[in-house]
Amino acid sequence: MKKFLDKIITGFFVFTFGIAWYCTTQYYVNNKPYRIVVYDVYGKESNLDIRKKFQNNKVAFSYVKEYQKIFPHLNFSIEHTFPEIKRRAFFEKIFQKN
Repeated sequence: MKKFLDKIITGFFVFTFGIAWYCTTQYYVNNKPYRIVVYDVYGKESNLDIRKKFQNNKVAFSYVKEYQKIFPHLNFSIEHTFPEIKRRAFFEKIFQKN
């Protein structure tokens, strides 16, 4: 009887800590995308056939320096969009308001 009670108590704590761990990791953040914006001489946004989307700030800055050497009459800037924090789909379905 004592071994059976030990298994029940162990199972209860494993289940409880598993649920607690799952609930604390419910949020995740996507990568921060960076985009290069091209401006002409008059300050208007123009469209060039170049690579514009990046996942890293250093790479985007490196491309901006290269593009400034190739196109000296244009201005380039890096635009950063803030990431969205998303919930896991499991909890969205449970706590969904009708």
